[in-house]
Amino acid sequence: MTKLILTPKEENFAQLVVELGNQSEAYRQSYNLTNPNADWVAVKASQMMSKSNIRLRVEEIKAELANKNKVTKQVIIDYHLKMIGAWEELWKLGQKKGKDKEETQRFYLLKEMVKGSDYRGSLDSITKMMGLNEPDKLEQKITTIEIVEKKR
Repeated sequence: MTKLILTPKEENFAQLVVELGNQSEAYRQSYNLTNPNADWVAVKASQMMSKSNIRLRVEEIKAELANKNKVTKQVIIDYHLKMIGAWEELWKLGQKKGKDKEETQRFYLLKEMVKGSDYRGSLDSITKMMGLNEPDKLEQKITTIEIVEKKR
């Protein structure tokens, strides 16, 4: 792979984008802003990410981490699917009448291990990872009203 040339601040920005998952915060920390709450920070961070060398460096860092930690999207999705499966098993056991001893033990074990928020969080994570959470497009119409003052 060709060595990407970045300034020290750009490299720090790329590292922080991966670490924090927030471009604006990465920009704030990389460039020691005097006004870190400024509205333009998000714009500047986005402009940084649109530079091909920085975008490629962020992808490179993510790939290095994934390889180092043996984490892939599929590993993450599989984990979330296990959480969803455990919640669904818990739900079915909870609905079942006349559980035997083994099923009752399994129910209470799952009840301690899996929460409804885990189920919802896993569904949300998979949805985001697969790009299925695109925002609805809203059409907004703004009208202006002219106020005329009457003279007496």
